[in-house]
Amino acid sequence: MILHKLLLSIYLLSLVQGKEILKQIHIVFRHGERSPTSTYPNDPHKNYTWPGVGYLTNRGKLQMYTLGQNLRTIYSEFVPKYYWPLDVNFTSSYSDRCLMSGQLVASGLFPPKDVEIWNPSLLWQPIPMHYLPRNIDNLIVMRTSCAKYDQEFIDVHSSAKVEQYNKEYSNLYKYLTEHTGMEINNIEAVESLYNTLDIQQLNNLTLPDWVNSSLLAEMKIIGAQNLAIYSETEYMKKMKGGFFLTTVLSLMKRSLNGSLVPSINLYSAHDLTLVHIMRALNLVDILKPDFGATLIIELYENASLKIFYLTDWNGTPQEQVLKECNNPCTIEKFSEAFKAVLPTNWTEECQYT
Repeated sequence: MILHKLLLSIYLLSLVQGKEILKQIHIVFRHGERSPTSTYPNDPHKNYTWPGVGYLTNRGKLQMYTLGQNLRTIYSEFVPKYYWPLDVNFTSSYSDRCLMSGQLVASGLFPPKDVEIWNPSLLWQPIPMHYLPRNIDNLIVMRTSCAKYDQEFIDVHSSAKVEQYNKEYSNLYKYLTEHTGMEINNIEAVESLYNTLDIQQLNNLTLPDWVNSSLLAEMKIIGAQNLAIYSETEYMKKMKGGFFLTTVLSLMKRSLNGSLVPSINLYSAHDLTLVHIMRALNLVDILKPDFGATLIIELYENASLKIFYLTDWNGTPQEQVLKECNNPCTIEKFSEAFKAVLPTNWTEECQYT
């Protein structure tokens, strides 16, 4: 805790002492701890009472509220004292856990002050969450139908890389199949099982004897490999994380041009959302983001941008170095450096030629 406060103080001091003036921020965060979305036949806790399937646990709710408070501390010189709709925009996945997470972050980030207090017994104020249905959301869920992407996704699953994964993990598949009572024969199934076991362990449920820390560590790596498969090729990066980056760049340019756009933009998202964006930026090869993991893109008045990552809801911003974009990384340099993964017409680029 002392180290966390020290690192945060150093970061805040650098913002104050630096000559750069912050203009706009984009904050993408993974939702808080959730209940499992699946179980397995031999699960000793399959009848455990959770708060719904895939919904936030109480600890997950606290994580998101704490993230909001943490962001207010980090950006104390930038986030206004009072919430103003034209300055702030929250966009969420359609998923209830993301909508709930967005509301909780908003509660921590913008507790009502003075004239905003409408109920002295409840220091909370409603802040709107914007979202699109799952099948047309390119920005956060990134699951809108795209014929060319879908074919590349199929091709990747029959590639030599995935075949090598299946060969390498064949003994693990057999081990997990034997103990879970269901067939485990690919890395996606391993990730799904890992998510369930990890959440159970986080909630102090005793795991079966066949599960140990080494197994969980290996399964987490495999889970990260599975998430990476969704943006395996340059084209796949372009149609997923690249679309998000194009959207952010557009808002940044409008801000610099004096257009009336929010200076604070928050996105309540999933682990795969973060993976898509960070792989499009070549910041990671594989990554399994923890609950509350957060990516921040800062825009300054000199048209430069910086990127930071928080490993969880209570983390300290860690600057991410873009090897393709020298410091200062201006919007112009960024657009040129990453033009291969920035779509110009997403719909047209989804079609076969």
